[in-house]
Amino acid sequence: MFKIIILSILLMQDLSINNRVLTIYTKDAKLPIYQEQLRSLDADKKGLLERDIIIKKIVYDNSTAPIFKKNKISGDFSIVLTGKDGGEKFRSTKLTTPKQLYNIIDAMPMRKSEMKSKR
Repeated sequence: MFKIIILSILLMQDLSINNRVLTIYTKDAKLPIYQEQLRSLDADKKGLLERDIIIKKIVYDNSTAPIFKKNKISGDFSIVLTGKDGGEKFRSTKLTTPKQLYNIIDAMPMRKSEMKSKR
């Protein structure tokens, strides 16, 4: 089990080099806020893809407890947006719409540069 977690972390590190990572933490995968967050994001796959966002879901259990502790996640639900530079860009314990996330991302210098180069 420990080897699988390390491999998953290494793979996520490789993915995050060219992507923004939205990590969704929950103590219970059945929580309505967690389910609604996933539905709202799933409804706009095009927007996520356009902004190079990958979604990482972490549900609390014995194997993920250290990840919760390391990332200072204490409530039942949290989302954390990490930029391509590896820095935390946004954190919330509330339902966050894709539009709210896009507004944050689209204001980032790296994203502005990406939009400019795609024209």
